[in-house]
Amino acid sequence: MIDYDIADMMDGVKNMIEASDIRPGDQVLLLADRRSDAASMEAITAGLKFMGAEPMSLITEPISRYGRVPEAVLDAMHACDVVIWVWPVFITFTPGHRALGRKREESGTQLQEQRMKPYFIYFEGAPGLLARDYARFPNPVLWKLAEKVREVVAAGKVVRIEDDLGSHLTASYDGTRLYGMQFRAGDPPGRCHFPWGRCGVFNGSGKADGEVFLSCVQGVAGELPAPMKWVVKDSEVVEAEGGELAEECRQLFKNVPGSNRLVEIMFGYHPKASIQHGVADPMHWELISKMPWVGLGTDRTHPDFRHVDGSVMNARLYIDDRLIVHEQGMLDRSLLHHPEVLEAASAYGDPYQVLAPVSHDAHGSGTLW
Repeated sequence: MIDYDIADMMDGVKNMIEASDIRPGDQVLLLADRRSDAASMEAITAGLKFMGAEPMSLITEPISRYGRVPEAVLDAMHACDVVIWVWPVFITFTPGHRALGRKREESGTQLQEQRMKPYFIYFEGAPGLLARDYARFPNPVLWKLAEKVREVVAAGKVVRIEDDLGSHLTASYDGTRLYGMQFRAGDPPGRCHFPWGRCGVFNGSGKADGEVFLSCVQGVAGELPAPMKWVVKDSEVVEAEGGELAEECRQLFKNVPGSNRLVEIMFGYHPKASIQHGVADPMHWELISKMPWVGLGTDRTHPDFRHVDGSVMNARLYIDDRLIVHEQGMLDRSLLHHPEVLEAASAYGDPYQVLAPVSHDAHGSGTLW
């Protein structure tokens, strides 16, 4: 176990401020609960003060995935320019926020729209994250990589996931409606994550069929004892098999009609995202930045909204039969080593080293992966 000082985190803080387009004079609320990492909050506060923003903190009791956000918290957020939700705070699926739908995070809309107020940042701040290269990876390089990924995915029509467990899931999608990507500072205009590096492909509006095996489910710590299998027909999960999570899904389908719709297929392209750290985090954010990811649930306006999503570990993801993600979350080198990406990375050193997913130069500290 490596311990990190505040000084080790400052490059990651600087990166988050840049990616989020936080500006001098902004009133910035750090919304945390009593589980949030104090050292990470102190580092963010120091960085915000140094660049001329006005930070403040509000620490709540833990709020459940679909729980009620206290009115005092909502009032405090809406009074600020920027709100940083500090891990494990995540209130996207609470009643006061889920009805906003995808508008706040549609990819590339910052090119046409100004930053919304309050601007939300989901900071995936597990202890030590700000000191690792997952947080320190240069934003301009990640944005250029996102452009190259978008060029391929936006031109496609069909996404397919396969793995050695038997996954074979195919879905049609609209390439003009990709989501969950960032191409410049402060994009999307309503909410971003930090760190990021994901591409949302299927959003439930196309047709999906097949079978898929999930090895991790968001909100459940660690890998599942056995992968959970979903059988998908005409974009509905008609069977769920494999242990307690599958039993919970079946009960959910019974209790909440419409909750069995397949609504999400994503994949990650962040070069420094770690499988080890992604599995350890109960929210599994780093796995979304590395592996194929699927989700089911109701429409966001449903009065009993529910959403279950997780990682299809070590799967292969194709766009129109072109292999994009290999086993172990390896992004195809035609994208990772695209000439324009290499050129962007060369501003930070040897481009192949900058983009290397794993490096022994980390000397056991975990900072480079």
